Amino acid sequence: MARRKGSTAAVSNWFFRTLQQGVAVNNVRQDLAILVRLQELYDRIAVAIRERQSPPIEVQALQQANLDRQVELEKIEEQVQEHETELREVRKKEEEWKLELEHFQRQKGMVTNEREFTAVISEIDYAAKALEEASKRRRELEDANRDLAAELEERRSARPEEEAAHKQVVQAWEKRKKEIMAQVHTLVTEAKALEADVAPKNRARFLRLLASKKGTAMAAVMDGSCSLCHFALRPHLQQRVRRCEEIIACETCHRILFMQETLDGVNETTGSV
Repeated sequence: MARRKGSTAAVSNWFFRTLQQGVAVNNVRQDLAILVRLQELYDRIAVAIRERQSPPIEVQALQQANLDRQVELEKIEEQVQEHETELREVRKKEEEWKLELEHFQRQKGMVTNEREFTAVISEIDYAAKALEEASKRRRELEDANRDLAAELEERRSARPEEEAAHKQVVQAWEKRKKEIMAQVHTLVTEAKALEADVAPKNRARFLRLLASKKGTAMAAVMDGSCSLCHFALRPHLQQRVRRCEEIIACETCHRILFMQETLDGVNETTGSV
């Protein structure tokens, strides 16, 4: 009778341990399934963020065109300022040569001999030539500034029309950016909810890898190798990954390994298969 009771107790203990092992395996399998899903969510979040940070080609072209147009306008404005600065100097010289010419013309009427007359005439010729050059340069600068001012006015008056033509492109991109942010918010909310269902130790390990491995913490085992670093797993390690009794890391890249066929059908919320 005592022997029968001992045998029954041994069977019960064996059954209890087996049940516990089964629960542990199911828990690890569930965590792995959730971690794979989390990896997919974080991949989608990364893709969305990159899209938001990289405007479409037409928007980039518009931004570059606006930048080029602004640079051109600034160059024209700089030319106008340079001309204005030179114009002030030229006008000043022009007035000085006018006064110089008037002075020698008055002196011409007061000369008393041929030598003085010749000297005054030479000074008058020199002043007249210098005045003519200054006046010519002033006219050139004034004409150039008129042309530049007309070009500036034309470019500025054309900008509202160009901006109206590009407004639709910009508005479409701004709308898309808002959609992306809404999508990111939804994905992050879903990810945080899933993280709460993972065992704290496994969750912490996943998040550390996510941060240290440039956003990729999980690696599928394909054809006996890590799909990311292509390290060939030893047969016994493949069996451990297949059994889902524990979280197994790649011996080379240290990412969490999984076999998709062992996780197919796992319900992420209840852990049932």
